[in-house]
Amino acid sequence: MSKFTLTLVASFLWASLAIGAGFNIGEFGGRSAAMGNAVIAQAYDASTIFYNPAGLGFLQGTHFYGGVTGIYAQAKFVGAAPVLPNTVYNAKKQFFPPVGIYFSHQFTEKFAAGIGVTNPFGLGLEWGDDFPGRAISKNVDLKSFYISPVIAYQISPNFSLGVGVDVVLTTVTLQRNVIVFNTEGVPGTGTEVGDVVLDGNGDPAIGFSAGLMYHSDRVGVGVSYRHSVSPEFKDADANFTIFSNTDPKIAAVASQLLTDQKGGAKMDFPGILAAGIYYKFTEKFGAEVSYAYYNWSVFDKINLTFDNPDLNQTIPENYDNSSQVRIGTHYEVTENFSIRAGYIWDETPQPIESVSPLLPDDTRNDYSIGFGYKAGKITIDAGYMFVDIGERTTIENGVGKNDNGFNGTYNSRADIFLLSFGYAFK
Repeated sequence: MSKFTLTLVASFLWASLAIGAGFNIGEFGGRSAAMGNAVIAQAYDASTIFYNPAGLGFLQGTHFYGGVTGIYAQAKFVGAAPVLPNTVYNAKKQFFPPVGIYFSHQFTEKFAAGIGVTNPFGLGLEWGDDFPGRAISKNVDLKSFYISPVIAYQISPNFSLGVGVDVVLTTVTLQRNVIVFNTEGVPGTGTEVGDVVLDGNGDPAIGFSAGLMYHSDRVGVGVSYRHSVSPEFKDADANFTIFSNTDPKIAAVASQLLTDQKGGAKMDFPGILAAGIYYKFTEKFGAEVSYAYYNWSVFDKINLTFDNPDLNQTIPENYDNSSQVRIGTHYEVTENFSIRAGYIWDETPQPIESVSPLLPDDTRNDYSIGFGYKAGKITIDAGYMFVDIGERTTIENGVGKNDNGFNGTYNSRADIFLLSFGYAFK
């Protein structure tokens, strides 16, 4: 009983962070995202609270800026023969609407403050009832909210510093089918007897952000840092259901093994260091190149604790540090209308052993376009981003590498629709 329950619940709590690793969204402003998030060295609107808090020092007056990032995600899987059938299994198509909402105010010529609400960990992945990996993961729904008050001080007309606090709230719901009498690490063995749903709310986690920005008529330079946070789930509920069509003898055994219980985990999200350089080539055209470094090596293991200390376990993850290169451009067609474009090269931190139905991640290529329109105090920004996650296989040199023995090839993509509204009060 102990070994079975330990493996089952451990896999669930692992999922809650793995999803965040691969779906760490950075698109929280219509203009910024259309420029490939290459906005570390320029402050165009109040979304600078998320990208570089120092940018508030260059925003005059009082501003509201907010919108929705609509994400339409798709994934499919083909198993590695002969253990799994050579059949294409499509994940259910899903739509997610994370938000970016900001308010800023310039109190004096040099001092400004603001607050932002974003939810950069707000995705999920759901597979069908016939999916062969449903005992690893069938459905996951992770939500998080970053509440970020920020202040900025303009040391000189060209130089600003900013700092902020991140209050992070998280919730997670995870579902998978349950197999008993199976051989660990060998797909297709054992008997499917039911499912389990895990619900948990993380304790509030506290982090911080900081940045600096230099700004002149043609040149901008910026550096920003967001510190790691460690969300902790202390009282996650694991609720088991035995299928009604299960053989009565097996159901009796499973009912003794699969008892509702609580579990917990403390995990580490990485720190992020970003730097960018902007240049205004003409009065109408400007571009920025920025680089971001994600310290994912902090995610080397997950420590699990249970009401029964005999079930405590440490699970190795061994994520790698990763990089992101962003390129963004804008062209001011008229005083009121502009167009934008961007590109992001986004390196995955996930080792091949961790690629699974919970998170089939890969290095991504993101392509974005957009436009903006100003009418008096009102600004509307819209855009589109294509996220090419591409193909990732767990087979290397003819050998399956997945930790669960569930090997095959995943193909994923996402279409992101951007819409933000801004209002300058004065």
